[in-house]
Amino acid sequence: MTELVLSRQFSAPRTAVWAAFVEPEIICQWWGPHGWSIEDDSIIFEPMVGGRHELTMVQVDNPEARVPLKAVITAFDEYTCLVSDDGPHEMTLDLVISTRVDFREFAGKTSITLTQGPLPYEVIESSTKAWNSAFSKLENLLSEFF
Repeated sequence: MTELVLSRQFSAPRTAVWAAFVEPEIICQWWGPHGWSIEDDSIIFEPMVGGRHELTMVQVDNPEARVPLKAVITAFDEYTCLVSDDGPHEMTLDLVISTRVDFREFAGKTSITLTQGPLPYEVIESSTKAWNSAFSKLENLLSEFF
């Protein structure tokens, strides 16, 4: 088992990047890798410790392929840190997988660091590709405004 750690910088203020992670109407525009979308009515985000963070990703070319996120928020420090735990269930390999996103702003740009785990070594490559793809979608979305 290991952890996935990714960092990405966006040319947008921290408040905008934070909103992309917590506002359902923005989440549905970028979450998930290319070729996947979010069912609009599946997003539940309760911005507090103990709140739900839920959504369903659907593969665009195969709507039968669905990946649920059914997480509970375990840390919520507005504009700074968001942590949620998903599982255990079939899609998390019966593990409880924690996802932490830290937000830092400098000179009008925002850096995030995503830490996710525990994950089996064999899923690190595909998970890294999926998150990088999703972050590219977020970068394109933010570039429309900043």
